[in-house]
Amino acid sequence: MTDRTETIFLPPTGLSAPIASPGDTRRLAVPSPEQRGRYAFAYWPAALCSLLTPHRLNPDAARWTYAARFQPRPGDHERWCDAFGLDAQAAGGAPFLFSQATGTLLYLRLFADLGLNLRHLLHLRHRATHRAAPAAQGLAGQTVSARVAAVHALGSSKAVVQVACTVSDDHGLVLLHVQDDFIVRRYRTGRLDALAQHPAPPFEALRRPKPRWAAGAAPWHTLLDVAPDLSRRYGALSGDANPVHTLPWAARLFGHAEPFLQGLATRTLIVGQLAQDGVCVDQLDLHLCRPVPCGVRLGLSHDGQRFELSDAPGARLYACGRFEAPVR
Repeated sequence: MTDRTETIFLPPTGLSAPIASPGDTRRLAVPSPEQRGRYAFAYWPAALCSLLTPHRLNPDAARWTYAARFQPRPGDHERWCDAFGLDAQAAGGAPFLFSQATGTLLYLRLFADLGLNLRHLLHLRHRATHRAAPAAQGLAGQTVSARVAAVHALGSSKAVVQVACTVSDDHGLVLLHVQDDFIVRRYRTGRLDALAQHPAPPFEALRRPKPRWAAGAAPWHTLLDVAPDLSRRYGALSGDANPVHTLPWAARLFGHAEPFLQGLATRTLIVGQLAQDGVCVDQLDLHLCRPVPCGVRLGLSHDGQRFELSDAPGARLYACGRFEAPVR
């Protein structure tokens, strides 16, 4: 992030995908979002069940790896750019997570098996290392794998769940490494006792840092308008249609004043805008400091390594991090 904490990028891509024991791998048949009926049938019963049931914690589930096939589609890049109001040609090479619709269902299954209630789960940190697929292989079939990397106690009633995800081609070449960290709130006292020997590392986002730069004072700065329906659009692309992000009444029902962007929608907003302005990120370390409301104006700043997403006046920080990008 900043000088307050050390940035840690993930292992380089191009290595063989880690091999899990066959007995510890759960292979799922996952529909794509354009199969609307099948995808909704896979997503909504599991999501609603999670939102309405109390937390538990099943440590045995942490040993499983969840895997599913993903098939890229022609026109994915243009669809994602259109949803975020980007120029598809200028933003060429933006590291969008086209496999996220598959990843969403894998994460949903993983969270269900762990016993997590999505209502009390908030995306905290996202790290990614990308490898651009050769043009001839850009639409080849891929495999998405997700597993629990660690679970940390954070006080007596909160935990941090770290999920590792890879996307690899049919030859085992890793195209993407991801680690997503989620804070899980409102555990009953005593439920996390088994995790007491694993204290969580410090998280920049939990400190609610202030922006490094005043409005417009960074070496590079631009203003972004977040569309009022951007979380719904991203939900259609990514499969992450969690009602706290997509339905105003559901957001209020679960204690939020209004819908807010999915964590990975905030990521897409940042990397898409950077790509449109000539910076195509291949390594990213993103701290999600606050939920980003829809329908607001934001400021995005960077100095070639560090970036910040804040409100337009530069007073409230929503996200911060570091990136690396190849020189064009």
